[in-house]
Amino acid sequence: MKDIIESKYNIKVNAIIKITNNTYKLICEEGNFLLKYHKDQSLESIFVRLSMLNNDVFLLPIKSFNDNYIERYDELNFAIYPFLNDEILLNKDIRLHFYVKAIANLHLWSHYALKVSDGFFNESLDYLEEQCQKIETIINNRVERIEKEEYHSPSDWYFLMNYDHLNKSIQEARRRISNLEDAIKTETNLNLCLTYQNFDYSHILVKQNKIVSLDKMAIAPAIYDLRQLFNEAYNSRIDIASLIKEYLGINPLQKYEKEWLLAFLFIPNLQIYNEDQKDIASLFKTLNHLHSVETFASLIEETSESNT
Repeated sequence: MKDIIESKYNIKVNAIIKITNNTYKLICEEGNFLLKYHKDQSLESIFVRLSMLNNDVFLLPIKSFNDNYIERYDELNFAIYPFLNDEILLNKDIRLHFYVKAIANLHLWSHYALKVSDGFFNESLDYLEEQCQKIETIINNRVERIEKEEYHSPSDWYFLMNYDHLNKSIQEARRRISNLEDAIKTETNLNLCLTYQNFDYSHILVKQNKIVSLDKMAIAPAIYDLRQLFNEAYNSRIDIASLIKEYLGINPLQKYEKEWLLAFLFIPNLQIYNEDQKDIASLFKTLNHLHSVETFASLIEETSESNT
């Protein structure tokens, strides 16, 4: 591989050190680089589009002699990136605020309106309804089981106490789906943009003003990144309100996008475990997450009213 790299890039490789099955550190006379294998060459067009934005926050591979970001050899697709060290001590909230500004600008600068058929929207609506139905079935099956049993475990009692909250959340998700359906009746275009979709704190290098690991970058609705952002902020116990205000201050969402995002978030992420203590902890986390979604929805609606 050393000879292949040197034949395609202007670097002299002294050593190759394995990091993972798909990534290797290159010790070169010109400095250190990262060799990364990709599944296919489809990212080439994404990288070209990103390069046209002159956005140097997202770390692109270096170009080969052939002017490609991704090269191919012996059925392997690979790219060479500058090697950057992680900033281990940097606080999560600092990284998140940096990330929010980065993706907001990415979405804003790369967005374009795409004419879509009713079929596309119907597919999205059907998927959301399927997710609602899936969780509703899990809830109803558990209620039926509990009603048939004489002994109720602590987790069963806790579940029954919060049944109404879970059920109301599903109904709220369905209300948002209905709002989305009404909103898109007047839409002929769908906003698509470059999305990152690979959040990890180790990918955010604030001091170096870079975000790395673009493996999952794709053209998609902006809400795909926002769903992930919400969940990460919740898991890290960081105020989502300040983050979304930063995002919307740069890239305001359309009405249908807000309803789409909230429809996803209101569907409970419910997992049931046989172990009583684990099951209670899981349900407690689900309910706390829903409380955060309710607060987030109020913020979104306040933002919508202030912009009208």
